[in-house]
Amino acid sequence: MQSRLFEVDPLAAVGYAMYNSVKKGEGSFEDFLLHYDSVKVNEGDDDWLTKLINEDSLSQITSPQMLDAMNKYGVNSLDMFAKSSYFDTQVASYKLQLMQEMNKRKITPPPTQNPYM
Repeated sequence: MQSRLFEVDPLAAVGYAMYNSVKKGEGSFEDFLLHYDSVKVNEGDDDWLTKLINEDSLSQITSPQMLDAMNKYGVNSLDMFAKSSYFDTQVASYKLQLMQEMNKRKITPPPTQNPYM
């Protein structure tokens, strides 16, 4: 089925590669099809990938330490990931990881001007 789709929509092959990159090779083709929007992609809209990354990022914020760190610094994860782009999400994820490590080491982070942090 994959090769047939990729013949009809060559951008789907690129999308599937990006999907596998986000899922670290652990996603399924069926799950890819549920996220991918061929019509929008061919019109230049890659919003499906941003949504996938946001979903994946939200699913990874499950540790009590991460939620505690976010709560401590007034971060609302749902607002943060719902209002961000692909790159915003990546940067915010790295900041949250840094905050979690600082929290483990009892280091107080400097004040920030970012509305998501």
